[in-house]
Amino acid sequence: MPANSKWVAEPAATNASPSLRIWWIGAFSRHRLARIGFAGLVLIAVLSLLGPILSDPDVQQVNLGRMDEAPSSVHPLGTDQLGRDLLWRVMEGGRVSLWIGLIATILATVIGCGYGMVSAMSKSWLDRIMMQILDAALAIPILLLVIVFQAFGDSGVFKLILTIGLVSWMGTARMMRNECRRLLHTTFIQSAITAGASPSRIALTHLLPNALGPLMVVVTVGIGQAILLETTLSFLNLGVPSTLPSWGNLLGNGMSAALGGVWWVVVFPGFAIVATVSCINLVGDGLRDIVNPKQREKD
Repeated sequence: MPANSKWVAEPAATNASPSLRIWWIGAFSRHRLARIGFAGLVLIAVLSLLGPILSDPDVQQVNLGRMDEAPSSVHPLGTDQLGRDLLWRVMEGGRVSLWIGLIATILATVIGCGYGMVSAMSKSWLDRIMMQILDAALAIPILLLVIVFQAFGDSGVFKLILTIGLVSWMGTARMMRNECRRLLHTTFIQSAITAGASPSRIALTHLLPNALGPLMVVVTVGIGQAILLETTLSFLNLGVPSTLPSWGNLLGNGMSAALGGVWWVVVFPGFAIVATVSCINLVGDGLRDIVNPKQREKD
């Protein structure tokens, strides 16, 4: 009955059907806090992407005649130390920070998924070695690793993305390994193995689609963590070059002015960071409750 076994495995592996997608959308839409977080995140993303394009070019220029102006009807968030409109700077900084967080998280997800699935499908001795390596990497503070990587060589956006991605994959790898180990004992994957499916087919066609739920939670939270890492490094002058506005650069460049009473140059970028990460965490909590409702009952 090999043919029948193979046929049985296929529907289970491709269960990402339209009805399942509709169920996911319905479950997410019923989670009030997740809806609020998603709406806030969409608003922040739209403002960050379109705001700088649609804004008046004059407000982007250095104007020493309007340095450190307080918020007003002309400049809703005030101006910075060089007379540039802070609203435009915050939106432009959001575009930089969001792109860095998103791309770095995608890189970390690819590495983590690959490592986790290979570990789960390996022989027990190799799995133990890979997990010991992972535990050792997790024992080192991420911020320390990033600072060490960024301290060598020239700084730049590409290097920052690469650095954040290379130090942020461990949590994804552990989750994927545990989830894949669980899935490997299910009936439909055992049927696929019996039918002679190759390891790559099992990983890409069976394991990955069925681990998408927990993976979405980890990826969502990872974006927020990547944004915080970028902000911290840019604040310490180890991240985005000072010629590019990012939320971290805005905070770092505005600290001296804030100590002199120009509070808006750090309050508004700081609020943008807190609001963005909070919205991401609300979406992540909503996805977690959908994937693992028992955890919500415990909380």
